[in-house]
Amino acid sequence: MSEVQNSLQQEPPKSRVKERILERQRLNNNQVTRKNRKPIPLCQCEDPVTHKGCEQPAITGSLFCENHQDCPKPPLSGYEPVYQPDTWNMDPALIKSHNCYNWFAQSVDKKAVEQCRKNNLKDCRQYFAQPGGLHGDRNALNAEKRRVCPILEKLIMKDIPDMTKTTFYERCPAGTSKGAMVNHKHVDFHFYLQNKKTGLWSHKDGSNQVKDFDSLGRKIFHPGQSVRDYRWKGSNLNYDDFCGFYCVPRRPIVLGQGGFVSRRQQELKTAKHQLRGSSQIFRKTMKASKARKARKARKTRKASKAGKAGKTRRYRF
Repeated sequence: MSEVQNSLQQEPPKSRVKERILERQRLNNNQVTRKNRKPIPLCQCEDPVTHKGCEQPAITGSLFCENHQDCPKPPLSGYEPVYQPDTWNMDPALIKSHNCYNWFAQSVDKKAVEQCRKNNLKDCRQYFAQPGGLHGDRNALNAEKRRVCPILEKLIMKDIPDMTKTTFYERCPAGTSKGAMVNHKHVDFHFYLQNKKTGLWSHKDGSNQVKDFDSLGRKIFHPGQSVRDYRWKGSNLNYDDFCGFYCVPRRPIVLGQGGFVSRRQQELKTAKHQLRGSSQIFRKTMKASKARKARKARKTRKASKAGKAGKTRRYRF
């Protein structure tokens, strides 16, 4: 009886089992619909001592929660670029051929702009700046497993060796200003740039226009606390991994291009592969036909030899 009682005590009642099943179903439904849900904006204030961001939701119409309405602004170095988005947005060739890494370093490749214009704004992504592209690592991020913060940081430090790491409330030295990097692990990376006077942040996502707001259309006081989830807009990107802040030198910076292959190049590649494959098939069929002919010839020779031998034997007997 004691064993039966123990087993009954260990087994949960049927009502609890049903509750657990319902909870699991709710969790599964949340995981499916979470991508389509509009994210809740958090307070964009950071504790200057612990360097941890506030986890409270922001008040509607504000970037901060009730407790951080007087959030201290980060110090500026005085070398921040002036936010003039029209200088980029008014030139379609510049917009199509430059990405977030170009905006982060304020690096404009005039040859890429001219080439993009000659191509009628087609296949201009091949001119995007790529971390590591300046030093022979242009294909380093083709493997998705390498798209993580430590590897990205090594590559950008290699491209810009006089760039240093910093924090949100540290002042960058003279001749530099703050930039930030975020990452969607094993998928994509993104960069931000701090603007002059206001201290707010701007960015450029791919071949889209330069902007100074996050995925919810809110101003960016702190890139690490801003909303970087674009899945509710139908995208697959969620830059939930914050890599860090950097003091980027404000001098002319040259960046290397990535290993992007244009559509035309891809078509030529596939055509070459098809020709190569068809030629290989042709060679194989020719070899097979030659082998068949050789086998037939050997059989006929053997048959003729056997026939001659039989005839001679007849005449002898």
